[in-house]
Amino acid sequence: MALSTLVGQTGSGLFLPVSALFFTRSVGLAPTEVGVGLAVAGLTGLAAAVPIGRIADRFGPRGTYAVTLLGQAAATASFSLVHSLWAFVLVSTVAALAQRGGNAARGAVIGNVGTGEERVRLRAVLKSVTNIGLSLGTALAALALSADSRSAYLAVVFVNAASYVCAALPLLRVPPAEAVGGGPSAPPRRAVLRDRPYTLVTVLCGITSIHYDVLSLALPLWIAGHSSAPQWSISAVIMANTVLVVVLQVPFSRGTGVVPTAAAAVRRSGWVLWAGWAVIACTAFTGSAPVSVLLLVAGMVLHTAGELWQSAGSYGLSYELAPAGSHGEYQGFFSLGRGATAALAPMVVTTVCLADGPDWRPVSGWLLLGLVVAAASAAVPPAARRAERAAAAHLISTPLPVRETA
Repeated sequence: MALSTLVGQTGSGLFLPVSALFFTRSVGLAPTEVGVGLAVAGLTGLAAAVPIGRIADRFGPRGTYAVTLLGQAAATASFSLVHSLWAFVLVSTVAALAQRGGNAARGAVIGNVGTGEERVRLRAVLKSVTNIGLSLGTALAALALSADSRSAYLAVVFVNAASYVCAALPLLRVPPAEAVGGGPSAPPRRAVLRDRPYTLVTVLCGITSIHYDVLSLALPLWIAGHSSAPQWSISAVIMANTVLVVVLQVPFSRGTGVVPTAAAAVRRSGWVLWAGWAVIACTAFTGSAPVSVLLLVAGMVLHTAGELWQSAGSYGLSYELAPAGSHGEYQGFFSLGRGATAALAPMVVTTVCLADGPDWRPVSGWLLLGLVVAAASAAVPPAARRAERAAAAHLISTPLPVRETA
């Protein structure tokens, strides 16, 4: 699983920095058309998570995940044939459907590897490997960016497509999980859509996951427009976050294989994130570049600690609150919380944290966003206890399948 993740994410990291220039300079799309196309594809892709997760539960997650990787490979390679907006939207939508469905199937694969602490540890290891792969790919993308030609961009497209094919090969070494099938022991269809306690946990964890968008969007724009820190500090603090996540994700995940500890980790993350964002906001009130850099580093350390606890706790809750045999469907549904937040976050963070006017307005926006995240994280433990009780009651009330005897 680690090798598969490393190969696939290296390809993704190679394509991401190049994609915008490829679509605008080589394909010939306007930046607004690229934005609209990716938004349509992203929202459509959300709809694939639960159905493909259900398919993974019924027919086996390993094979389903491999098929979605091959689908991503085919869609990525098809970008080389795109020369119009409609073709771009179509191919991007297919790629998004494969990616979202693949994430659900991948979650089911992880869900069937060990239990509790083992499962969360594997997810933490894979997150560290993901950051390593993205960093390697981003570094290699500099070669294509310096060439700035269609042939260089097409080479990146085909290497990325090949990386998905190569990422599917190591899955042959992953032990296959027993498929649920369609017999009387199979979970009811769309059970997760009726699981209100799990839905509440999904929404709350989705809200607290906005820290990803703060890091990728709000922080760079804040440093460039609202602080006296030099421009190079943007790359420095993001790289510091990447290194810390790679090194510390596994240690921060210890103990989150049980519901109470996982919920406590999410609750802790909200207040730590709020403290980190408050420190970052203070850079608006100093005209000294060295002081601003020190504040950014301190704020990023707190932000990273909050990110590590939030992701580890969310991983644990997403698995431990899901019934056995339904990890694909439940993981697909749980990803909708993060997906909805990612869709709304650009509007939220630019409006709240990057508001025009006196410095106190965006600073108060940082504090307000932190309080909202802290409040959502504080609501996770009681919501998780309710979901755990509901899952236990459902387990007790569900009859065991009756085997026929000869």
